[in-house]
Amino acid sequence: MGTVAYQQSDSAQGQAGTRQQAGGGWGVRPTNPAAGSPSGAPRYQQQAQAPGAAPRGRKARLRVAKVDPWSVMKTTFVLSIAFAVVSVVAAALLWSALNALGVFDSINRTLASVAPANQPNSVTLTSVLSFGKVMSFTALVSVVNIVLFTALATLAAYLYNMCSSLVGGIEVTLADDTAS
Repeated sequence: MGTVAYQQSDSAQGQAGTRQQAGGGWGVRPTNPAAGSPSGAPRYQQQAQAPGAAPRGRKARLRVAKVDPWSVMKTTFVLSIAFAVVSVVAAALLWSALNALGVFDSINRTLASVAPANQPNSVTLTSVLSFGKVMSFTALVSVVNIVLFTALATLAAYLYNMCSSLVGGIEVTLADDTAS
């Protein structure tokens, strides 16, 4: 979803590696598997398997050291616009369905029967919740959400980068499920 910098875990630092595509994904494969490992074991090991079993993939432990705030902002902005469009369409469909089912008219009749007889029915539910007002309110909330989500996600990316520099980031284990 954005540009993410990966940092090797402590057990794999110092290993020289080459980038090769394996099984549709990119991964770092060491040129000398035993180099830099305290135990002498290769960083990427083929999992032990029973005879006759299907081969299993390798696993790699990586650390998300930095998240690019600009990429996070762009991605969040696009996703927020998509969410806003979905919200506006959903509100329009919901209002249309409620109107077609006669829910607003039924509520107006119920309110008229409960209201005192000496007061005229000047305010109805359909005048308060007209299609235009509902769509205007939904559009306003959607614009506010676009701005807030984009700003908060960008701020979260900056905060993650600051915390990552202190504690090292999030460690992720990636697995190659393809047979070698």
